[in-house]
Amino acid sequence: MEILALLFLLQVKHFYADFFIQTYDQTIKKGVYGDLVGLSHSLDHALWTILAFCVFSIYYPINVKLILLIAFIELLLHYHIDYFKIRFGTKDSTTSRYWREFGLDQLLHQFTYLGIVWYTLF
Repeated sequence: MEILALLFLLQVKHFYADFFIQTYDQTIKKGVYGDLVGLSHSLDHALWTILAFCVFSIYYPINVKLILLIAFIELLLHYHIDYFKIRFGTKDSTTSRYWREFGLDQLLHQFTYLGIVWYTLF
């Protein structure tokens, strides 16, 4: 049950960070390597991951150092997944290529969460 609870929290926070609080400037700047505005999107994800783990830790205690390590790793992975999508992907949302790239981006983020759950609970 812990596996599903943690995965649920990570998926909800991903949805929130990508589709509710991400700004237009963040979406553009993610394709400029090292840009602080683009990086701030991945920082949002890391901070919401910390919050998700704090909620999860109410029922299943997790070491604070482990939570911070996971958040940092997610920041790095999320940043690079998004960077490569924006930098090398198409911007034309009317093409099937765009939607395949968008789907791959989301799939890679979900694989990240599966890895986080595995690393945390196993």
